[in-house]
Amino acid sequence: MNDERFIKRTYELAISAGKKGHDTFGAILVRDGKILEEAENTADFEKRVFGHAEFNLVHKCADYTDDILETSTLYTSCAPCERCLGAIASLGIKKVVCGVSYKEFSKLTPFDYVPVDREGLLSRLGIEMSLAEGILEEEGMHVFEWWGGEHRPLEELIAEMEEVRASVKD
Repeated sequence: MNDERFIKRTYELAISAGKKGHDTFGAILVRDGKILEEAENTADFEKRVFGHAEFNLVHKCADYTDDILETSTLYTSCAPCERCLGAIASLGIKKVVCGVSYKEFSKLTPFDYVPVDREGLLSRLGIEMSLAEGILEEEGMHVFEWWGGEHRPLEELIAEMEEVRASVKD
């Protein structure tokens, strides 16, 4: 399946970003079975540089015509944050395919998962976009083992976040 092939490429980009010391996220733009652009996460929180993979990809695609963007698919290793989702929507991209879902990714954040109808919210704003999540998700979760440049087992990362959540609730 093409979705799986392209998601695997986003995972490769995410691991590459992680090995460079960044957070592990990657994104590509595909049209007619061909990759048009690729981007990795280059965020630097200490320097306050946003640099999310999807946002970096959007910048690379700023000069593409509407007909190309509307008929392309944006693939991302993990469901995009709201800021990136807005940037993607600004290009008129109508289809986004995510490796790791919002729900699974929440296991690696200090926040509990809250289901949000993002497609519905975008629709209420007049933005047509479909979001598919969870493509090769188990494989995608292991990409986060390279988060920040140091390899750590996924189970360790999840356990650490569970401790953080528990301490916040106390």
